Amino acid sequence: MADRADDDELYAGDEAWLAWFDLCAVKRCPADMASALRREVESAMYSRLLRLGFRREDVEGDDPVSFFDAYFQVKGAKDSPKPLKAYFAYRISAEGMRLRDFVCGTLFGSARGRVKDIVVDWIAANKGWKPRTVTCEDGRRRFTWENAGDEYVAEAEQPDVRDPAAFLDEGPIRAAVEGALEKTSLKTNVEKSKVALLSLATAMDISLTEPAILDGLGVGKSRAYKVKENVMKTLERELRKIEGTDDPLFGRILLEVCESSLDPATRGRLEGAV
Repeated sequence: MADRADDDELYAGDEAWLAWFDLCAVKRCPADMASALRREVESAMYSRLLRLGFRREDVEGDDPVSFFDAYFQVKGAKDSPKPLKAYFAYRISAEGMRLRDFVCGTLFGSARGRVKDIVVDWIAANKGWKPRTVTCEDGRRRFTWENAGDEYVAEAEQPDVRDPAAFLDEGPIRAAVEGALEKTSLKTNVEKSKVALLSLATAMDISLTEPAILDGLGVGKSRAYKVKENVMKTLERELRKIEGTDDPLFGRILLEVCESSLDPATRGRLEGAV
C-alpha cells in the first residue's frame, strides 16, 4: 500500500479543507466538499487501522469520519484547552504551510501523521484497551495494548526506518536563535519578548493594529510600525550570520523559540488573532 504522504490523489482540495476548518465538521460542509472530505478521511482512517493490525469489524462499524471530527472538537493542544483544530490552524499560518502539505503530511502522513493517534484513540474507545509505549532492546519504541487479553495481541506498526528527525540535536539551533533574539533586543533596545512577538506577528501575517500586538508592545499604532521596522531589519541581519536559516527546521525552531518567549496570556491572545 502506498504511503499517504506519497499518494495524495484523494486530496479533497484547499477549498474543502478550509471549509472544514471553518465549520468544524465534515457533515456541515457543502455537499460536494463533504463527499470529497469523507472519501479522504475514510481512506486515511481505514488504511491506518489496517496497518495497526485491525479490521473494520474491530471498530464495530463506527463511522470513522464522525470519530475524526469529534477528536478535533475535544482534543486540546499542549496546555491549552483550545481545540486541536485551532492550534493546527495557527501552526499552518505561522509556518506558512501549504494546506495540501498539512493534510497529506502532518495530518495523514504515513510516518508521524496525526491520524495514527486518532485511530489509536478510536480503537481504545471501542475496545476499552489502554495503549502502552515500550522500548525494545534495539532502542526502537512501539506500543502494545496493555489490557487486550491473550485472545488478541495487538501491536502497533514498527517502521523499518527510524525517523532521522528524532535523533537530530536541536540544541545548537535553539541556542543560535536565542542569541539572535538577544542581540536584536540589545541593538534595538526592545525587550526580547517584544522582539519575539513582532517576529511571530510577521510570520503569521497578523496586523500590527491587532490589540494583542499593541498591548504586547505597549505602544500606539504609529510607534508600533517604527518599532517593527527597526526590529525586523536588525533581526534579519542577525539571522543572516547563522548557517542553515533556509532550512524548514530552522524556521520551525525559530517560531517555537519566539512563542516560548511570550507569556501565556499574550500567547493565547496571539493565537486568537489568527
